[in-house]
Amino acid sequence: MSAPSSQQAPTRTVAPGWPRAALFSLSDKTGAAAFAQVLVAHGTRILASGGTAKALADAGVPVTAVEEWTGFSELLGGRVKTLHPHVHAPILARGDAPADMAALAERGLEPIDLVAVSLYPFEQKGMALDDAGMIEEIDIGGVALLRGAAKNHDRVVVLHDPAQYAEALAAYERGLTAEHRRRWALATFAYTSRYDGTIAAELARRSEGEAPPEFHTLALERARTLRYGENPHQPAALYARAGARHAFDAWREGKSLSYNNLLDLEAAVQLVGRFEQPACVIVKHNQPCGAATAAALDEAYARALRSDELSAFGGIVAFNRTLDTVTAQALSAQFVECVAFPAIAEGADQALRGKKNLRLVQLTPADLACADPWQVRLVGPWALLQRNSDGAPPPWRNVSKRAPSGAEMAALIFAWEVVSAARSNAIAIASGEALIGLGSGQTSRVDAVDVALMKAKRAGHDVKGAVLASDGFFPFPDGVTNAAAAGITAIVQPGGSVKDPEVIAEADRLGIAMVFTDRRTFRH
Repeated sequence: MSAPSSQQAPTRTVAPGWPRAALFSLSDKTGAAAFAQVLVAHGTRILASGGTAKALADAGVPVTAVEEWTGFSELLGGRVKTLHPHVHAPILARGDAPADMAALAERGLEPIDLVAVSLYPFEQKGMALDDAGMIEEIDIGGVALLRGAAKNHDRVVVLHDPAQYAEALAAYERGLTAEHRRRWALATFAYTSRYDGTIAAELARRSEGEAPPEFHTLALERARTLRYGENPHQPAALYARAGARHAFDAWREGKSLSYNNLLDLEAAVQLVGRFEQPACVIVKHNQPCGAATAAALDEAYARALRSDELSAFGGIVAFNRTLDTVTAQALSAQFVECVAFPAIAEGADQALRGKKNLRLVQLTPADLACADPWQVRLVGPWALLQRNSDGAPPPWRNVSKRAPSGAEMAALIFAWEVVSAARSNAIAIASGEALIGLGSGQTSRVDAVDVALMKAKRAGHDVKGAVLASDGFFPFPDGVTNAAAAGITAIVQPGGSVKDPEVIAEADRLGIAMVFTDRRTFRH
């Protein structure tokens, strides 16, 4: 079959090194007309599909519609536009294969040397639609064009993002290299992989329910490089899930955010967001070393700092209210790495100007929310997946002879939130709604109790009348015995040990109120 006469070999002159023909098929048409005009000025024929052809023509760009190029109108309401041999052969023809070029010439086809495609916005739009609408936001022809062009990148330039247009023009002006084409092809394959991965993940999310999915696809895109990882000899970078907010920028970044900063920020912001009253959380090495609520933010900060001022040195501080000037002035006297907040007052920013290395980060639990309910953790060649239950937690139940007082119950609720954010085995001691001692990451429950008591004593806290929360059950009564000896009056724990009757009996013998949550909160 011969091509229509309108697409026979052109009489125009193409500037050396510039594309003979360029195909545009764009969902996002940002900058396309200006880019195409520069190509036209260098002799490039512009081909475009459907709405892209109309948009370019309306902008004054000489353009050949794909249906004119192929001799076939689009089908199925636009579902089939570019899936045609006269589109894909000029893209896939090998420049160093005379037979390929001869096959194009026999049909009056010109090689396509540049392909610019932006896909249907599945990530931005499709995921929010019902099933029928979502399916229509899955791009087929665009992905085929990108993959074909990327496969043949020895000859073809492939661009998937309008942000690449300026870079491509600069490369043509200076002289296009194989490295340019390879880099754009690599970015394209990563992009189509991410696109397909997002679709697969969304389909799985809609069909699997709470059961672990048979397949789980995680597509990531680098958001920013980092100075190093947990240690200086480890290269590292921050990545974003496909479809998520890509950039991560601090309000003010006196010194670049580090790998460890980002882990600690996530821990601090997630915990502080659990409290309804004005609250402050201080995290050090991914553990809460300070936490408190109060009627005012500056008092919450002061109480959190008093939790363990020694450990708070060089920590990460997070607030759940606008960072005000009074609190910022108090902060300015402490050495901290990062401060996180939902908003910041102008005076507060000024109060912290003198701390040149400080990072100020506007971050809330909503910013850390992820559409994918499955948490992924890599373990060598494997991956562990888990998710939180959609159901409400079991109601707490008193198991001791003495029930907690109202004040004790409020403190227990606070302590439970804190211990749930610590590393197991963990024990949190609270006086009112303030942390006064934390024992975490211990290999035995009684050691965790003793470390929490030691920390409280070292910080000068009076443990008498305080309460204790345990993230796992007490396997033996010894932890209760040691807690009571120090003055603890109430304990919350999950329960579930075969020795629960002995543990409860010890609590009753010592006059301690004990509550079971019937839900463990281990965090390894």
